[in-house]
Amino acid sequence: MNIQIQNDHVAGIATPLAAPVDGAAHPDGSPQAESIGQSAADQVAISSLSGNISASTAALDSQHAARVSQLAALYAKGAYEPSALETSRALVSEALTGGVEEDA
Repeated sequence: MNIQIQNDHVAGIATPLAAPVDGAAHPDGSPQAESIGQSAADQVAISSLSGNISASTAALDSQHAARVSQLAALYAKGAYEPSALETSRALVSEALTGGVEEDA
């Protein structure tokens, strides 16, 4: 998610995190004056990046689960024959890199 807040009217003035509503009261019960830096020109833009990342992660999780199920079925039938060479290379590579995957 990409959040952009643009407020050209604030220059070096600390403003509250949540802008109070006109006429709202302070926690002590006194009336709230107009907040500093509020303007009709303030804008907030939120992108769909986080939604895209979430969808991609869900798709990868689904693919991983399908592959694990496929391998489990092969193993149950006695048809799973992993390559000893590929397995040993993967184990050594993981040990040397500390578990960080390398691009082949």
